[in-house]
Amino acid sequence: MKTKLIFSTASKEFEQWTDLSFVPRVKEQFNIQDILRTDEIEPIKQSARSWPGIRGTVKSVEYRHDDNEFYTEVMVWCDD
Repeated sequence: MKTKLIFSTASKEFEQWTDLSFVPRVKEQFNIQDILRTDEIEPIKQSARSWPGIRGTVKSVEYRHDDNEFYTEVMVWCDD
């Protein structure tokens, strides 16, 4: 399913579009290294206060609709 991932830290948010074969659940741990490359993780890591860059916690899952189709919007908290 088309998914908009929003990686959130205390100071910034980063968006990434991907196709996931599952819908994560709220409070689940999400392995970010399975989706993003190291160079994409680094800016998130730098904006976080204390985050090792491996896992995030799913804070919200919402279903949205754009002009053509439905998609899932997942907010992932990337800060310890």
